[in-house]
Amino acid sequence: MGLCCARRALRSKWIAPRVLKNVGEPLPSTLLRTVSLSNRVGSRGAGEMQEQLKEIYELNNSLLQLAENLQDEFSKRKIKRDTLTADLSLLCFFFAKASKTASVVVLLCQNGCYAEDALVLVRTIFEIVVRSSYIFKSDSINRARDYILYDNFEIRKQLRKVTKWHKKNNVENREVEEELENVETDCETLEKDLQINRDNVIWPKKKLEELSIKEVDLGNIYYTFYWISSLYCHTSMRSSKSYVSESEEGISFDIKPNQQLAKDVLIWLFDLFRLMAREFDNRFNLGYREKISEVEEEFNKFMQSAMNGK
Repeated sequence: MGLCCARRALRSKWIAPRVLKNVGEPLPSTLLRTVSLSNRVGSRGAGEMQEQLKEIYELNNSLLQLAENLQDEFSKRKIKRDTLTADLSLLCFFFAKASKTASVVVLLCQNGCYAEDALVLVRTIFEIVVRSSYIFKSDSINRARDYILYDNFEIRKQLRKVTKWHKKNNVENREVEEELENVETDCETLEKDLQINRDNVIWPKKKLEELSIKEVDLGNIYYTFYWISSLYCHTSMRSSKSYVSESEEGISFDIKPNQQLAKDVLIWLFDLFRLMAREFDNRFNLGYREKISEVEEEFNKFMQSAMNGK
């Protein structure tokens, strides 16, 4: 998407996803079509917009209920972490993180109240989808192991910075120093016993842009949804029109609910979070494939209706 198109999208449109495949599979560009519904439904009145917001809100609640059912089914099996391979253990974390974040997004989008903040959280779910897609694309156990172990080196790096700042400013914090000592020991073990260090654990250092474009074929979403949501996340001036405006009477604060944005955020949420629900169900064979397909079909009908202006 060119810069001019991106600017227009930020000002007057919202770009919604259509249609993603399962996490872990390559995503052909032909399936990464994006549609803008704002121009088609924005002129039909607040009543219809409110009805569409209610419908996509309920679809997300249905998906969240399925996610809760998946967690319950998983818990019934009393699966221990030490019985799982690194990739499945990491998937548990990814799915739990995405589920909790999705629940917060739905709450924020109720009646369109806090759509901008919800948008930033859906950005997080996209990041989870990208990393999960890359891990399960190939050599998933080793890739998951690297992702988990790399965290030790990143924590050590940050703790070293903190302790350096403390010493420079004569700040005593024994708790941080002890944590650094523990992490240093862990990293030394990895480096000596397993021959693993920050330099040879490569892929977790790759930027999300590189993973999205070159590895999992999600560049189209990265350069539309993720790019725009990042403007809000990092308080870019290009997001300012969602908060303040200026007229002959002066500056005014725009803090009222944004139902159009809330609807589009919930569309993105559903199309991304369903991937994590489906992947979790598939990997652990929890038996919810048909139920997930049913709610996906309802979502497809909603999208088709909105695209056709019904």
